[in-house]
Amino acid sequence: MDSRIALVVNTVSKNKDVWNMFFDRLEKHIPSGFFNKKYVFVDEGDYPDIPQDYEVLFYNSHEMYRDQFVSCIDKVEEEFCVYISEDYILYQDIQDDIIHQFEEVLDTHKDLSFVRFVRGGVIDQLSPQYKSEVCDSLHHLYNYLQYFYTNQAALWRTRDLEKIHVHGPNYHIAGMDYSKQFEPEATKTCFQLGIQGVYCYYGEDKRGIYHYDTVVWPHISTALVKGKWNLSEYPHEMQRAFEEYNIDPSKRGLV
Repeated sequence: MDSRIALVVNTVSKNKDVWNMFFDRLEKHIPSGFFNKKYVFVDEGDYPDIPQDYEVLFYNSHEMYRDQFVSCIDKVEEEFCVYISEDYILYQDIQDDIIHQFEEVLDTHKDLSFVRFVRGGVIDQLSPQYKSEVCDSLHHLYNYLQYFYTNQAALWRTRDLEKIHVHGPNYHIAGMDYSKQFEPEATKTCFQLGIQGVYCYYGEDKRGIYHYDTVVWPHISTALVKGKWNLSEYPHEMQRAFEEYNIDPSKRGLV
């Protein structure tokens, strides 16, 4: 059966030194044919390092993140997508069978817009389980709480992800002013739109302050923090990556 899931990668050319490792790990740890199509959203340029089996969609680097994303996501035709950034570096095989279960959950529960692969760690209370005949390791996310919307690895209904960005704040992802960042303000948009979602949790360990590990999509999240390599949260995984891909970490620096 043909896949209904797309892979959506959002990146920027200033991080192209990460691409070789990122795309190679995707190739190693994701079964061939799992995604119907793979997309890269990036600022305009000539990028021979992006593998040929990805469709490259260009955005305007002078626009805000929201407008950049909206200009690309409407070209993704698949019903579902996994949305990630270039510094989500896989270090083990994904659990494709579980992701297909999540796809079935979204088919069965039309009220849900996404299944997040990662348990958050800031609001660090295990939410009640979401009752589903398909999967028993899902937990409620409440759209009136902080961090409901985050750019973490998840299976999305593509049109719902698009809707959040269309109606969301015209901000960038990062910035000094937290109140002018897309993610916290998009949580308010999700509440206004009635967006609902769940996260999965299989007893993984907590990783730093902000999230737990995930067996579904085992990745470094994120490999870059303010442009530097995230050695503090992922010392072993990052060191192996430096050695495997002959990366000199001093060029970016470490946190």
